[in-house]
Amino acid sequence: MAISRKPLDVDNYSAAEGGNGSAIPGYYSRVNLNDIINNFIVGYTGDGKVLPKVPRYEVAFWAQRTVQEFSYDIFHAEKTMEIELSSTLQISLPSDYVNYVDISCLDADGNLRPLQNSKRLKPAKSASQDQDYNYIYDQEGNIIYEQTSQTLKQFGESDIATKKQNYESDEYDVRDEAYGAKYGSEPERANANGTYVLDLEAGKIYFDSMFGEGDIIVLSYISDGLGDNGDFANVLVPKLAEDAVYASILYNLSKLRPSASGAAGLYKKEAYAKLRNAKIRLSNMKIKEIAQVLRGKSKWIKH
Repeated sequence: MAISRKPLDVDNYSAAEGGNGSAIPGYYSRVNLNDIINNFIVGYTGDGKVLPKVPRYEVAFWAQRTVQEFSYDIFHAEKTMEIELSSTLQISLPSDYVNYVDISCLDADGNLRPLQNSKRLKPAKSASQDQDYNYIYDQEGNIIYEQTSQTLKQFGESDIATKKQNYESDEYDVRDEAYGAKYGSEPERANANGTYVLDLEAGKIYFDSMFGEGDIIVLSYISDGLGDNGDFANVLVPKLAEDAVYASILYNLSKLRPSASGAAGLYKKEAYAKLRNAKIRLSNMKIKEIAQVLRGKSKWIKH
């Protein structure tokens, strides 16, 4: 049902790929949200169709909601960004951020080293106070907060690097748990790569003093798939899940209409069945790759 595209047409590829258009490589495996909305209106609405009359904005709403829900665990809508740290040792979350998958740092050899989320430090807002320790309020009676809390300042200025250097020396204090004490270390804290604090309210990630200006942080995160929803042509859906998107839109629209609510139960079953099919199709499991991994099961592991 998708609008046909010519995968090798020079007018479709971007100038960077030797073409005259704006499409990116690999676009043929996906269909944009504009096409999905148009195809649904043509195929499912009108006289003699399943839905006699549905305004376009309503179809667009449920199409966006479907893309959002599918992005979390079906589309594998993971994005990866390389971000260079400034002297403030903090980065801002992307505008389409939903949840993080992995946060790593890039070492000198080009390897990614996993970072640990600081479980014993929670981001807090620092209230402004006068010399008598009373809160300072604005004209509307709300408490004024400092730009950066003292908790996060001390986290960024902590002398963790020195503790790491002294870890194997006689100067190391076994009571210091920055990297886990020598005797009975805590695995969740035994990490020499550094830690970070995620502040969702501020939309920031703060890093400790293990890092410095110019270090490269690699952030892998889940997007809601609608990062550029101002233009539906830039919201892309894998063609392997296109039919599941149509089924989901149909079910959500039919359950709200008396004329089609009788068949809503059938559409619901169809939507879940096609959703499962989409998961299988997009799982991208390769038999040869699985067999290569399973060859390691014959190894003897000594303890």
